[in-house]
Amino acid sequence: MSGPVDATPIPSLSSSPTPSPEVSRLPTPAPNGHLAAPSPPTASTSPAISDMTSSTPRAGSPAPVPIQLSMPKTDQYNARGTLPNTLLAVAVIATVLGAIVGSSLSLASRRVLDLLAGSWARPQLGIYLAAVSTFHLLEFYTTAGWNPLKVSVDAFLLNNTTQYHVAHAVGLAEYFISSYFFPSKFDSKRNSTPLLAIIVIVMIGAQIIRSTAMIQAAQSFSHIVKSKKHDDHTLITHGLYSWSRHPSYTGFFYWAVFSQLLLGNVVTTIGFVVVLSRFFSRRIVDEEKWLVKFFGDEYIQYRRRVGTKLPFFFSSA
Repeated sequence: MSGPVDATPIPSLSSSPTPSPEVSRLPTPAPNGHLAAPSPPTASTSPAISDMTSSTPRAGSPAPVPIQLSMPKTDQYNARGTLPNTLLAVAVIATVLGAIVGSSLSLASRRVLDLLAGSWARPQLGIYLAAVSTFHLLEFYTTAGWNPLKVSVDAFLLNNTTQYHVAHAVGLAEYFISSYFFPSKFDSKRNSTPLLAIIVIVMIGAQIIRSTAMIQAAQSFSHIVKSKKHDDHTLITHGLYSWSRHPSYTGFFYWAVFSQLLLGNVVTTIGFVVVLSRFFSRRIVDEEKWLVKFFGDEYIQYRRRVGTKLPFFFSSA
C-alpha cells in the first residue's frame, strides 16, 4: 500500500493499514509478573501494524502466541489466584454481573414495562439490541484476550465514526416508523418465526467469523490501518484467512445487513448493502496497496488464490 506516511489513522469496523505508527498505550508484561513501563518505539521495536483483514503467520510458520496481560501486582493486595487476573477475565466478569443486574431489574419492573410496551416491543427488537451490544463487547474481549497491547477503551468501537451510529439510528427509525404506520407488515411471512430464526443464525455465524478472524490474527490485528510494517506483523493465510483474505470485513458485512433484515427494514437493508459494499471495496483496495508493499509477491499470490467472500466487491486491481 502506498501513500503518505503522515496521514492520520482511520478507525474502522475492520482494519486496514492506514498511515499511523501506533505506540503501545499499555505497559508490557515483565518476567516478575508486574507490568513494565512501555518503551519508546524504535525502528526495531515498533508495535505491530495490523490490518483486521489479512494478517496471519505465513504458511509453515508458528501461529502467533497471544500475550496474556495480567492486572498489575502491588503491595496493597494479594490475588487469591482462583480467578484469572487478566483484562479479559475482568471484562467478562463485569459483563456477567451487569447482565444479572439488568435482568433482575427487568423482572422487578415487569409491570411497569408491560404498561409502557406497545406494539413496537417485539422480540426482534430485543434480539437486535442484544446483538449490537454483543458485537461491541466481543470487539473488546478479543482485543483484551488475544491482542492486549492494543487494548484501550477504544477497543469497544463505541466511538467508531459518526456514520456508524447514524446508520444504526436510521435503521431504528425505520423500524419505529413502520411499527406506527404499517404494523401489519410485521404479521407478514417476511417476519415469520422460521425466517427470523434463519436471520438470527446467520447473524451469529457472521459474528463468529469476525471474532474468530480477530483471534487468529492476534497481535497482527488492529482497528486502525497502518502504513508502517512492524516486526511482529506477519501475513496470515491459515484458518479463516485461507477462506477469505478479509474475514473480519466479511463477517461484519453479513452481520450488519442481516441485523436490518431482523428488524424488517426494507430501505435500510438496501442502504446497508450499498454503503458497506462501497466502503469495504474502497478500503480493501487502499489496504492491499500497503500489504503488497509489506509482503510483495507473497501477498500478490495470496490475493490471487483467496477471494474476499463479499457479495459486491469492486476492485481496481
